[in-house]
Amino acid sequence: MSVLSSISLLSDAKYFDDKNSKFNELKENLDHKTTKKRLSAMKRLIAMMTLGRDVSSFFPDVVKNVIVDNTEIKKLVYMFLTHYAEDNQELALLAINTLQKDLGSSNQRVRANALRAMSSISIKVVIPLVMIALNNAVRDTSSYVRKAAACAVPKVWRTDPSKKPELVEMIAELLSNTEPNVLGASIFAFNQVCPERLDLLHIHFRKICALLADFDYFGQAVTLKVLTRYARTQFLTPFRKKQAGKDDDDSDDDGGVDADEPVYDNDEGEDEKKD
Repeated sequence: MSVLSSISLLSDAKYFDDKNSKFNELKENLDHKTTKKRLSAMKRLIAMMTLGRDVSSFFPDVVKNVIVDNTEIKKLVYMFLTHYAEDNQELALLAINTLQKDLGSSNQRVRANALRAMSSISIKVVIPLVMIALNNAVRDTSSYVRKAAACAVPKVWRTDPSKKPELVEMIAELLSNTEPNVLGASIFAFNQVCPERLDLLHIHFRKICALLADFDYFGQAVTLKVLTRYARTQFLTPFRKKQAGKDDDDSDDDGGVDADEPVYDNDEGEDEKKD
């Protein structure tokens, strides 16, 4: 999710003016009783974060706002948590209960943002809770949430590699999607967690090829890399090879490809043959 997408550059451009960034005032507004003040403070913090300013010192004040019911404030709080959770693991744990509650929200964006924030807390003690959330998210009715689940899988794997078998099962489930945005994110997760499990792609190969044009640019780049490796290791060589003792007619009968022929050679192998 783009940080700038949550701030209207026309109406909220004032938040990018460093002259108005008074830290004490921001702290007060983050704890203000009115929603308007809290929202203004959060927009200011996100703008400063976008400009490269370190506003991690506000983490304790921001975490307290995770319980706010306002959807716009909650979205900005989750963006802040996702950005700084890795460096503030202990404080991020304070938001776990609210994150779990939001995973059951009727709003798909709230569910997805909660999952992103929760998976960004790289502490092993939280992983069991994240795994439960992921297991539900990969089967969520919303493609937006399923895409968030696919993006969260590599984060969990990096935090706790022992969960790889369960995560591979989730990737297999995600690869069955037909929505381009979900499928592209699923292939990214596949390439990160289990690139050696090309067998997972067998039944989805034609579907992936058909939907490739609808993936976003990043998804297309990753998918093309995966499909190239898949083709080189799973397809028979297209080069005709005549076996000794067989005439040309016999070769034509079997299509010019022997059952025992090696799979398609890689680039290095082809270069050696040419030499």
